[in-house]
Amino acid sequence: MESNGETVMETYDLLEGLVHIRIMAENGSMKYIVDEEKPFDSERKVIDTIIRDFRKQNLSSTPEVFDEFSGRSQLFRNLDRRGVYFLDRFYLGYGIIQPLMVDPRIEDVSCDGVGIPVFVFIKEYGFVPTNISFNSEDSLNFFIRKVAQDGGKQISVSVPVVETALKDGSRVSASLGRYVTTRGPSFSIRRFREVPISPVDLIGLGSVSSPQLAYLWTIMEYGANVMVVGGTATGKTTFLNAILGFVSPDKKIVTIEDTKELNLKHENWISTITRTTAGRTEGKDDTIVQIDMFDLLESALRHRPNYIVVGEVRGAETFTVFQAMLAGRFGMGTFHADDIETFVHRLEAKPISIPRTLITSLNTVVILDTSYVSGRLQRKVREISEIVSVDPGTGELIINRLSYNSPDSGIFDSHVFRLISARDGVSYDNLVSQMQKRKRFLDRMEELGISDFDSALRLFTLFKTDEKKALESVGLH
Repeated sequence: MESNGETVMETYDLLEGLVHIRIMAENGSMKYIVDEEKPFDSERKVIDTIIRDFRKQNLSSTPEVFDEFSGRSQLFRNLDRRGVYFLDRFYLGYGIIQPLMVDPRIEDVSCDGVGIPVFVFIKEYGFVPTNISFNSEDSLNFFIRKVAQDGGKQISVSVPVVETALKDGSRVSASLGRYVTTRGPSFSIRRFREVPISPVDLIGLGSVSSPQLAYLWTIMEYGANVMVVGGTATGKTTFLNAILGFVSPDKKIVTIEDTKELNLKHENWISTITRTTAGRTEGKDDTIVQIDMFDLLESALRHRPNYIVVGEVRGAETFTVFQAMLAGRFGMGTFHADDIETFVHRLEAKPISIPRTLITSLNTVVILDTSYVSGRLQRKVREISEIVSVDPGTGELIINRLSYNSPDSGIFDSHVFRLISARDGVSYDNLVSQMQKRKRFLDRMEELGISDFDSALRLFTLFKTDEKKALESVGLH
């Protein structure tokens, strides 16, 4: 639909019509338009009374404390959905960007300064400006201080930059004033996805093919070391989270992250995050105690996990990850690189400095990429390769490229299948047959629209415990 030279790309409502969204295109530029309902005077009075009662008690204004207070407040319990939204909108939540934080399609919300449109990242369109902006430096600084406090961190003139995680798992990076950002205060919020994307969702999105997923499912069933590699915003964590759904429920997973982004539906799972806090060490008070990824990795090994998953592999802890692989623990993680050659180079270079012979403990590398198709951003698997060995003559890594630039490429000769065959006593042909069954199963799930994570996970688990029943449940034999 076109109006005044603009094209309406999409319209949709959020929260039963409380928020109306229009995505517009004009001269090749996109814009995200928010229209909100306004509270009635009676609703505003009730909300003001709730906040006034809360402030009278001189309680800390953290989300946890207010949650406790709200359980005792009869006025709060009587609020309908409109009232709860407006309470969040004006007092407890994210103020003028609250509508953006309730849109499940938005992956990132960012502000570059005063009077500059707040930008949102939507997978189909990339970064899009909105009709929302902060009109004064005071209001933007106030918002940044509030968000930092909600994440349990302090931001000030002496420490004008903060990174933290919010209660819902969203990841925040913010700077105060003009001390480090010359255009003024700024922030970026990477939204946490409460409902994970399933492997079947990835097929429907065109991000990966069923043969590729069937291969990954098969090697993860038996145990393999897998790294998901890609550039910025290629969906590395989303992809890793999805394929971790293939891990059998009888296996134990320990995840290690700087900020919680992985969201597994796996019962036997320990989720750990790094932390910096004030403490007491060696008789000294007010000492900054840092629990980094290396510390968490050493702790993880004592939990006897089947899989150790590092959210983002990038530092000194990498050496220990590869040693754990050699010691019989299966490792997975994400790594920032555009292709397998760059990936290997960065592993070998400082500060990581992994010997080439140790890199061969890694089995499979999944390379993710982005491109624009018909003006929309497309994330996809560009390549799946296996690390075979080091050539004794040249010293170069021998790499088996299973699929390159073609999502429909078949998997014909797998080095990892041969390793599993020798290790676990299952024939190579049997592994290929299992992979083909899994491909048919995934295709059928996608055809039937069985893609939500919980339903997909139940079927993956059933496939392991009773393959015949699982196949019959989707009409296969």
